[in-house]
Amino acid sequence: MVPAISILLPFHNAAATLAEALESVLAQTFGGWELLAVDDRSSDGSEEIVAGFARRDPRVTLMANPGPPGIVGALQTAMNAASAEWVARMDADDCCHPERLARQWELAGEADVITTQVDLIDALGEGMARYVGWVNSLETHEDIANARFIENPVIHPTVLMRRSALEVAGGYCDVSWAEDHDLWLRMLQQGARFAKVPECLLQWRDSSGRLTRSDARYGEKARQRMRAHYLAAISSVRERGVVIAGAGPIGKSLARELLALGVTVHGFFDVHPRRLGEIIHGAEVAGPEDFGRRWRGAVMLSAVGLAGVREEIRGLAAAAGYEEGRDLWCVC
Repeated sequence: MVPAISILLPFHNAAATLAEALESVLAQTFGGWELLAVDDRSSDGSEEIVAGFARRDPRVTLMANPGPPGIVGALQTAMNAASAEWVARMDADDCCHPERLARQWELAGEADVITTQVDLIDALGEGMARYVGWVNSLETHEDIANARFIENPVIHPTVLMRRSALEVAGGYCDVSWAEDHDLWLRMLQQGARFAKVPECLLQWRDSSGRLTRSDARYGEKARQRMRAHYLAAISSVRERGVVIAGAGPIGKSLARELLALGVTVHGFFDVHPRRLGEIIHGAEVAGPEDFGRRWRGAVMLSAVGLAGVREEIRGLAAAAGYEEGRDLWCVC
């Protein structure tokens, strides 16, 4: 019998947490799944842990990643073997709530990507806690779509995805920035619909070895290149150019990346008196009194990272007739 859901679980040297993660999958109240656990060249006995679970439950399959090492190669290996129309993600150091798949399956007819809220466990700093609070607050498709350039709007191991939508977007790709954020951007670009179960159905473990801390592809420089790449692919940005609210380091670096891709940067808005009238990358910095009047035909990018300023710019832009997701994008 073909399962309803194929669960993709890549792992590398995860012996300390893998059994707990697998037990949480076996405890799901939704039973129509297969688990494809892909060993990405472990050396700590992780594969023996999975083999033991496979002997207990025939729905668990142990595989080896024959392709390039890393999460993308392991996920591509799992996808090639998946038999279901829906695929779910799981990481080797996280734990699912028993109702996770059941609650997500209830929304399978309404969206292409269904995510959940998470509980952050073993947090190593306030930054990750703030990020989780922000992601958990994105509840609708519009919330997620409009937030796509701020940070990664979906926590990867929470998702249940329609396989056909994943494949239309090109599947998992080896890119020079975060592979999961890149996937959401491509899926949104292709018109995929996102939904969220507004419950914490995954315990997401923080650790010092997270790729977000140890790999430059997940850092701000790579994220800025990714933002520019996908912003430049939006027809209104290509045709009308942009004006950037914020002439600080974030706005300057984004302008530089966009200019390199052929996007016109008409100007900047800033409140700092010393920046007014300055020329940055060939574009003038105007003051707040010109907001919503100068360069009105351009797409506005909000690029100020100070707490509370994003909402302030959103309010000013809305009052000037900008619509987020159409001619306004927040990038931090």
